[in-house]
Amino acid sequence: MEPRKRIRTTSKVKYNSTVDSKAQHYLNALKVRWMQLHEIPGLFAYQLQDDRLTRKLPGRHGFHVELNSDRSLKRRAPQTIESMRPAFRPNHFNFNKVDDLEVMLTIDDAIDKVEIQMIINKSPLTKYHTVVCPDVKRNLVQRVTAPSLRFCINFLRNVDDPSMRMGYNSPGALASVNHLHFHLLNMPQELYIDNVDLQELAGGYAYRLRKDSPTEALCFVFRAKDDAEQVLEKISNIHRLTEWLCDNNLPHNIFITQQKNSDELRLFVFVREKFCVSKDVTAFNVGFCELAGFIPLADEQKLHNLTEQIVLERIRSISGNAYDAVYEQVQYIVNQPTSESLWQQPFLI
Repeated sequence: MEPRKRIRTTSKVKYNSTVDSKAQHYLNALKVRWMQLHEIPGLFAYQLQDDRLTRKLPGRHGFHVELNSDRSLKRRAPQTIESMRPAFRPNHFNFNKVDDLEVMLTIDDAIDKVEIQMIINKSPLTKYHTVVCPDVKRNLVQRVTAPSLRFCINFLRNVDDPSMRMGYNSPGALASVNHLHFHLLNMPQELYIDNVDLQELAGGYAYRLRKDSPTEALCFVFRAKDDAEQVLEKISNIHRLTEWLCDNNLPHNIFITQQKNSDELRLFVFVREKFCVSKDVTAFNVGFCELAGFIPLADEQKLHNLTEQIVLERIRSISGNAYDAVYEQVQYIVNQPTSESLWQQPFLI
């Protein structure tokens, strides 16, 4: 007897409003819908267990490690993306091909005229793990756009839940699908990235991490008092940076988070010298989660044996010598935003 086929039904609710005024409403609706869908047999690749084995690594920085064997065994095979300028391949998996039931919300952003689909991640890392997909039908490759950045930043700035974080992996930096998307995850744990000290680079909002931090990274700070013009300027400069990184074949990861007990939103950019063509789902990979201090592992023995030193060595091995030139580039972009000859200069180590 053949298995009964699940009937496709449209479940998405469509909203048309400014993100600023409705972000908390969207998040509340998303959480309810995600939990409803998580109970449907066969919709997710696996059921995310509430009692997952976790460990805080001994050491100065306190990396959070979490067992998630199902993700490695049952997730969709990651795509191979071989370029920072990849071509969209409609025959490969993309977010036009998901079941309608997987689309929880569709938001028409009235400011940038961007349609955002909030889609369940069928292989979740955390509760509420959502794929945030801007303008799905335009078939945008996995390369950040200014409107997508603006949506993500405005969304997180206007929700009252610092446990919700966003991330992005570029081609060559653990991206698994070549179709523009960000990740929205529930991470209530205190991560090292929440407490890093910053050293100003430019403009009073562009920083690097202090040298005693476990990783190197750029940090762009958005404050509650920022007006629309200031927010737009910061987003424009971040986008200029990501375009420069792509043009110079430098893979990168983004992590966006609210500062607890503060009015700040921080956007971190991690740059890597080494291009990761494909990911080994059984190994300790390095994407935005790991760089921010949240490390999912597939193997319980690895969870118990992992040390802070191993983590730091792995992260530093992929970062290489990229950052000196990147820090200088950020200063060019922020301090002289109209000088095309400066911010488009080639990358040299």
